[in-house]
Amino acid sequence: MEELLLIKTCKYCELTLKPCLDEGIECTVCNANIHARCLKRGSVPGGLHGDLFFTFTCQECSDTSTEIFIREKLSWLQAISLSLYHLQSKSAGLSRNGFFHWRDHIVSFIDRNWDVLFPNEVKRKKKWIGTVSGRLSHYSTYLFLSGGKTVINKTAWWTLMYPKITPLVLSNVYAVMNLEKQKAKLKNEKKLIADADHFKNLLKEYIVDEELIQPFDLTNKGSINLESLASEVEEERKKPNKRKAILPNYKDLPKKLIKLAPNSSVSLTEECQASGEEICDQLRESKKQVRKSVKTPLKLLDPMCHYNTSLNNISRLKMQKIQNKLTGGVRKEMILSPYSGIYLKPYIRRDTEVFPTWLKLMAELQITANRINPDYVLPPRASIDYTYVQPEHIPAINSMCNQFFWPGIDLTDSLQYPDFSCVVLYKRLIIGFAFLVPDVKHTENYISFVFTRPGWRNCGIAKFMVYHLIQTSLGRDITLHVSINNPALFLYQQFGFKVENVVLDFYDKYFRSDVVESKHAFFCRLER
Repeated sequence: MEELLLIKTCKYCELTLKPCLDEGIECTVCNANIHARCLKRGSVPGGLHGDLFFTFTCQECSDTSTEIFIREKLSWLQAISLSLYHLQSKSAGLSRNGFFHWRDHIVSFIDRNWDVLFPNEVKRKKKWIGTVSGRLSHYSTYLFLSGGKTVINKTAWWTLMYPKITPLVLSNVYAVMNLEKQKAKLKNEKKLIADADHFKNLLKEYIVDEELIQPFDLTNKGSINLESLASEVEEERKKPNKRKAILPNYKDLPKKLIKLAPNSSVSLTEECQASGEEICDQLRESKKQVRKSVKTPLKLLDPMCHYNTSLNNISRLKMQKIQNKLTGGVRKEMILSPYSGIYLKPYIRRDTEVFPTWLKLMAELQITANRINPDYVLPPRASIDYTYVQPEHIPAINSMCNQFFWPGIDLTDSLQYPDFSCVVLYKRLIIGFAFLVPDVKHTENYISFVFTRPGWRNCGIAKFMVYHLIQTSLGRDITLHVSINNPALFLYQQFGFKVENVVLDFYDKYFRSDVVESKHAFFCRLER
């Protein structure tokens, strides 16, 4: 534990490691420390924030010239503290004033990341959920804090007592405390101090920065000032109702009913007022021009409603179907992933430099159409947006899959794991998409679809989508099938995919008979 008092530097970036915040993972051979973000693979296996429970060998010290990670056997204390530390740093939006529900958040997180937290030899017992609840209650005096003792008054909600300290430091301090208790027990010494005070004294002994050992701040967390709230309610009641002022008063309107035929014949059932005599004359003249024999029934319209009579229902539905097949939108707010429980940003990337063939053609047409105007300048084009899949994208994506791949494809299930998706849009036009199915096997993900619309290819769009899918699967192998004469194989080989097997007639049940691409497929794998 004296190592916490030493000043350490990262072996790769040579920057100082802040104690208890971003202390690096230590190589067991050269004892050098390395930031988790500086690792050659980008992060530790599993990608959990604060997860340093590995026996690590750096690239220079290993015999294979690759970084080696061996998972240490985690206790339930370490697993729960690591889960809470990751949730509070990466999924703070799920919390209630910093507290997480023990079953909905903590247990579900451990269940999703069981293979990452525990080695294969550890069997998942039937009552492991009760074990989590028991450990939270057992260490509630000095490691975990229950929401029942706070202003939220919810006993099922928990957080870390010291949220600024990493799980590795907490487990090491807890091990030192247990060791001192065992020594005192062997000497038959009586326990004169509580575990909470003992643990806090050890933190003060080994951690110099007092801000790091400050417990969870409960001041002004969800508190409500009833006096100010009552005054605000009274002020709102005294304000005039704006809605009543905006709505029209039907008593002041003339009691008229307009009759409108499909061919725009208009008649008034009552005489107009003196102020509207000119309008009445125009309506009477338009009535004379209409054919006298109108067999279709008249439609009664409310003068306070606005009707769109330019399109009938059938044509309007057709327009909606065409629009759904082509376009999609981008939500500006954060997207909550049902798979990981993490809030995803609305944009992955916004590119304004790439100029695909279609945009070049549109620019040439604009220049040609305005060649008479010597001062004409092309307007700035919109960006190409890379985003996660959203429900608005599914109709257009399904339409393109049925057109360019094979009929019957429905990618609605991809909304369950939007983290492993990438949809590319130009304004509202979907020009490409890529999807990855997680956890098809143990530590293996599968790329199901990668597509770029014709006219937008050969400019790096598909390359970035594949790169994004690879980055979302750190620590896991990625597999895919590709037709043997599909040029996309060269793209996959650039990222390190290697052909493992040739599957004969793989696309026989999918492709139509007139498809040019081969029905045989390569099975490729990217080993991580």
